[in-house]
Amino acid sequence: MKKQILLVSGLILVVLAVSFSCNRKKSSGIAPTYGSTGNPNPNNPTVTGNVTAVNPATENTSIFIGGNGWNNPTCGSTNGIALKGYNGTVDVTMTFNSTITSGTFVVSPSPGPGACALSILNAPGQPAGIVWQGKSGTVVVNTTTNSTNASFSGVVCTQASFNFPAVTASGFLGCSK
Repeated sequence: MKKQILLVSGLILVVLAVSFSCNRKKSSGIAPTYGSTGNPNPNNPTVTGNVTAVNPATENTSIFIGGNGWNNPTCGSTNGIALKGYNGTVDVTMTFNSTITSGTFVVSPSPGPGACALSILNAPGQPAGIVWQGKSGTVVVNTTTNSTNASFSGVVCTQASFNFPAVTASGFLGCSK
C-alpha cells in the first residue's frame, strides 16, 4: 500500500509541475497591426501583378483663361509655335505643329495639321501638380504683324490616364511680336 501511495503522490506531483510550467503567453508583446488594409505598410503596397491607379481628382471644374491677372510671354519666347498664359500657379500652354497662322483649329492631345494641343497645369479646384490635356473643342486664331491671339470656349481637358473628371476651359491666349 505504501508503494501505491508513493506512486500516486509522484504522479500528482508530475501533473502539478507540468500544469504550472505551461502558463498562457501574454499578448502584450510586439505584434503587427495591419489596420483595415491588411498591409503593414499601406502607402507602399507589396503586391504582385498590376497595381490599380487611383485618380486624385474627383470633380469637374471650369477655368476662364486670360484677362486680369494673366501674363502672356512674347511670341518670340515661344518660338512662334506656342501661346502661354500664367496666373499664379496656373500654367496654360497651347502648342501648334508649326508657326501659328490664322484659322480654326481643333483641340487634340498632340498638335498636328489643323490641330493644336492645350495643356493646363494646376487647374483651379483640382489637386496640385496635375496636367490636364485638351481632348475636344475648337480654337480660333487671328495673327497680325504685331500679335497672335487665340480664343476658345468649352474646350474639354482630361488627364492622360483618366477620362473623368474634366476641366472645361474657355478664354483667350495671345502674344505680341
